[in-house]
Amino acid sequence: MAAELQLKLTKFAGPLDLLLHLIKTQEIDIYDIPIAQITDQYLTYLNEMEQLALDVAGEYLVMASTLMAIKSRLLLPQSKVEQLDQGNVEPEDPRQALVDQLLAYQTYQEVSHYLGQKAQQRARYFTKEMSALPKQPVQPLPKDLVTTTEMAAALAHLLNQQAQDQAFVNQTIDRDVFSIEEAQDWVKQQVLAAGPQQLKFTALLQTPVSREQVIILFLACLELMKNKVITCFQATKDDEILVSGEVVA
Repeated sequence: MAAELQLKLTKFAGPLDLLLHLIKTQEIDIYDIPIAQITDQYLTYLNEMEQLALDVAGEYLVMASTLMAIKSRLLLPQSKVEQLDQGNVEPEDPRQALVDQLLAYQTYQEVSHYLGQKAQQRARYFTKEMSALPKQPVQPLPKDLVTTTEMAAALAHLLNQQAQDQAFVNQTIDRDVFSIEEAQDWVKQQVLAAGPQQLKFTALLQTPVSREQVIILFLACLELMKNKVITCFQATKDDEILVSGEVVA
């Protein structure tokens, strides 16, 4: 005996959505739908909607008619003429067209859910707008002072060292940690406070440390070196970067 249906009046996207809900709730095999049971439950739902003075869309009523028609075809015995015409061919299941619609709708539901999840994940990522180019002419570093390979190796070393000290975690960022201009001001303040002593690059980092902060501070130091405000020294690629300079207060 089929368990009585207990419905919560949920807003469904359409009759196929309601049918899938009934099938999943009753743990029914979608390929072998007990039409009599599902039809009764479907009509019960529509009756409850009408009793609560809820508008029943025409598409729900059309599906109700379809279910009752399928139910009638399954209850009526096949005529002898139809049996002779079909011969040994297995008669077509009246439910097949409905099953095909439900399977297609279920696929659309799953794809829609998957794309919705991807949209939520993408909404957590933000693309930085292109930075404005400086108005003053670029002053290149003296020739052979440092190569791009050495700069890349120094930055990679900083990032690897920071990853060992503290694991980076995913977090929501409302804005950039600070701009390169702000980072330059911060470096100059720290160098001024240190006086003649050399500062370790890692001492410039502020808690909590992030990958973005390491990169921005590194670029700020390069800019200050280019403008001959500070001097950076690194004995080997595995050693700490030391920062010093004569910053005027």
